[in-house]
Amino acid sequence: MAGDLYEKYRPKNLPIVYTYQKFKWDQFFIGFFGALAIFGVLLKLWEPSPFWGLMDEDTAELMFQIFMPIGFLGEVAVFIIMGFLKGEGVIEVYPDEMDDIDDEEAEQASLPGVSDGGVIVNMELPESLKEIIEEKVANQIDGKLADITNLLVEDVEKTRGLLVETNEVNARIQDIASSLADFSDRIKVASDSLKQFENLSTGNISENASNVSDRLEMAGDELNNFQEEMKKLAGRFKRFNSANN
Repeated sequence: MAGDLYEKYRPKNLPIVYTYQKFKWDQFFIGFFGALAIFGVLLKLWEPSPFWGLMDEDTAELMFQIFMPIGFLGEVAVFIIMGFLKGEGVIEVYPDEMDDIDDEEAEQASLPGVSDGGVIVNMELPESLKEIIEEKVANQIDGKLADITNLLVEDVEKTRGLLVETNEVNARIQDIASSLADFSDRIKVASDSLKQFENLSTGNISENASNVSDRLEMAGDELNNFQEEMKKLAGRFKRFNSANN
């Protein structure tokens, strides 16, 4: 959250700065020369004998004359160099004022013709080009509609052909049913004749004629049943044709 606010309210003319730890030579030389100056002064002030008698007074005086000037002069040079180094700067940002500035920028961006500090280019096509595009699109649509219409016409023709074939089959079935009806009537007539022949004959002739008559009656019944089934099938074809019409 803090990072987002920092980036949001950062002035555009200031760079983004990332801090990290590094070795700084100015601090090193300040410490080094400062240590030399203090060490030289210490040798002058340490009495009666520096380093607990391990160093005589003449040596201590010589070291004082060397280390003390080097230390102080080195620190003077380092402080002069540090005066030319860049330091840290601070700029104050108030979120309330920045919110007002953002609102003003958003209002300006919402004005017609302005978007993100730029001008919106009007990409409206000229009338002549519009007419060419509309004509081409209309031609393509007409072509697609013509293809769809042709497909529909072909489907209708196929359906009509199927209906014609169905009517022809229905007519043939009706003819077959009529023929079966005539054949059934003929069988009945033959059966009646055989019955009369049975009444006139005796013995084996009568028995055989009776068997033939029974078989003919059974065949006539089967033909009647088949005729009824054919009539039902013809009725179904009629209802199918009337529903499609």
